[in-house]
Amino acid sequence: MKTLISVVCFTVISWATAAAQDGVKVAPENYKVLLENAHVRVVAFTLKQGQKSPMVSRPNRVIYALTPAIGKLSGSDGKTIAMNRKAGEAWWRDAESLAVENTGKAEIHTVIVELKQ
Repeated sequence: MKTLISVVCFTVISWATAAAQDGVKVAPENYKVLLENAHVRVVAFTLKQGQKSPMVSRPNRVIYALTPAIGKLSGSDGKTIAMNRKAGEAWWRDAESLAVENTGKAEIHTVIVELKQ
C-alpha cells in the first residue's frame, strides 16, 4: 500500500512539475531576467496582442504594469479570471501556476519581482 501511495504521489508531483515550469526557461520570448540575486529575481514580461503564454510556475511576487495589462489568467485548477490593470499599477500575487492570455488591444509589458525563500 505504501508503495502504491508513493508511486501515485511521485506521478502527481512529476506531472505538476512538467505542466508548470519556470517561464524564463519555457517561454524566453515572453520572460527576460533583468536581475537575480539571493533575495529576488526581476523579470520583464511581454505578451503580444492575442498571444497566450504557457502554464508556468510563479513564486510570491509583485507585478508592475508598464502598459495596460488586459487579459485572462488561467490557473492550474482550470479556473479563469479576468485581468484588467492600468499602466503604473502594482499588485501582489501569491505563488501559483498559471497561463496568461492577452485579450487587450496592445502588447502587455510588466516587470515582475519574484521573492526567493
